[in-house]
Amino acid sequence: MAPTPSSVPTERQRAAFITPLDATALVAALGGDCAVQVALRTGSTNADLLALARAAAPARPVLRATLEQTTGRGRLGRRWSTPPGAALLFSLAVPLPAAAAPAASLVAGLAVAEVLHDAGVRVQVKWPNDLLLGAGKLAGILVELATAADGARTLVVGVGLNLWCSEAQRAEVGRPLAALADVLPLATLAAQREAWLARLARALLAALRRFAVEGFVPFHARYMRHLAWHEAEVELTEHEARVARGTLRGVDGDGRLLVEVKGRLAAFVAGELSLRPAVPAVA
Repeated sequence: MAPTPSSVPTERQRAAFITPLDATALVAALGGDCAVQVALRTGSTNADLLALARAAAPARPVLRATLEQTTGRGRLGRRWSTPPGAALLFSLAVPLPAAAAPAASLVAGLAVAEVLHDAGVRVQVKWPNDLLLGAGKLAGILVELATAADGARTLVVGVGLNLWCSEAQRAEVGRPLAALADVLPLATLAAQREAWLARLARALLAALRRFAVEGFVPFHARYMRHLAWHEAEVELTEHEARVARGTLRGVDGDGRLLVEVKGRLAAFVAGELSLRPAVPAVA
């Protein structure tokens, strides 16, 4: 999805996106359900909360948001880099009663996708945890587990959601990108950053708390409705080497990807795997 002139902020418009986030507004919007931390700049909100949780597991959830990350990460160690204020960058630390299952990343992706759908942004979930708007990547989600010295476990969910993307940024990344400004007014996005953060945090908290008790099965049907490339030909790769090619049939009750390969159904866990549409065979 290419940027239009109205979806790329002018220098004057960018000033609205680098205004410090309002922690007081976030606390009020969240109703005291979690502690709130905001920063102008940090290395990684996930790394910050992992360090906090390893030192001592928080008694209640913690939301940490920033305007800029200098060492942001995605799955497989990939960097997540955006200009200051160009994305919603935040992490949520959620105390867990037990170890997190791999499907936690699917639940987190679904929670974010449903908030966007409610706002009229028709995204799809790329298994296990990217969000696509059209053919472009709109958001990435990174789920990590921290264990304190006393054994207490905390799930840390990091979200990077593009608000706007410049042409230079899209060219630098070298793959399709999307941003909320492609479909929503820039002025609205700048004015509603705290509202977006609060809606996303509430949805993530509710989903992860239910997941901790009931597992992935209650989310399965909803996840399938948002799954990208369902019934299409796909490729699974690991470190750029093809692992499998076949028809994507969905996910199972444990969040494993189901791909029909040469007439047989195979199940895959996320791990180091990457999913993409299959390149048509050359005749």
